[in-house]
Amino acid sequence: MIPPIHITLALAFSLFFSACASFDEGKPQQVVVVSFPTEASVYIDGNATGITPLTINLPRKLSHEIRLEKEGYNPAVKYFTPVPNDKNQNFVRFGLAQDLGYYHDLEPGVMEAKMKSVLVPNSTGADPFQRMAQQALEADRQLQAGEVTPLEHKYIIEQILEFFEQKN
Repeated sequence: MIPPIHITLALAFSLFFSACASFDEGKPQQVVVVSFPTEASVYIDGNATGITPLTINLPRKLSHEIRLEKEGYNPAVKYFTPVPNDKNQNFVRFGLAQDLGYYHDLEPGVMEAKMKSVLVPNSTGADPFQRMAQQALEADRQLQAGEVTPLEHKYIIEQILEFFEQKN
């Protein structure tokens, strides 16, 4: 049997070291990551974290890189960045609150990413209308094969049309 004093010391050390992480990184803040299309893989600071939509707590004193990936779409990279909040304007600030990051918030609180389909070309090519038709037909094929949802199909077609409208 482990003597009670050792259990107490172990508990004290674990609380101390977890508190040190809070001082370095700040108290966690709840943030939301959403994407269109949904069900994109979310990587936070290089670590696989979940699928969109995702609500997660992140340390508020650090910047965080968010990478979204989904087959058929180009990856999207966004950032949560600590910015001074309204409490930062207070004349009197307390050391513990400052150490825990209470004077900063991660922005944006809700991150929205619209992912670009790989069917949207980088150039119009020699015959823009033929190229646009080819891309739209491929989107139609993906819909018929069940590779994309009707909502995703609409989104892809809108992206293709928007691209060719901007180039003319």
